[in-house]
Amino acid sequence: MQILIKGHQTEILERWREHIYDRLTKLARFEDRIIKLEYILTASHHHLKGNESCHIIAKVPRKTISVKKDAQTIIEAVDMASKILEKQIQNLWKDTKDRHRHSKIIQRAKRGI
Repeated sequence: MQILIKGHQTEILERWREHIYDRLTKLARFEDRIIKLEYILTASHHHLKGNESCHIIAKVPRKTISVKKDAQTIIEAVDMASKILEKQIQNLWKDTKDRHRHSKIIQRAKRGI
């Protein structure tokens, strides 16, 4: 799995990078299904804070998943976007598993087993 962390209008802090890698441990069981993860972190330099965002683009076989969340801090935005990404990848994995199981049932029915 290829992981890219980019900053848009900001420098990537080491604590943000560590937090992203901590969140990625939850995706370890789906690691063989994920081709590439790209995190784009945007911090606002406006005097009104709270416009930080995290945009995650995940490439999986035959699909691209895109999640973008805004929050008060970058850490909160990463958490919110990561939770949604985890759910979407988990659902995608379940759908693939069910499709594979369903095709086996059809094959057995055709054979008369």
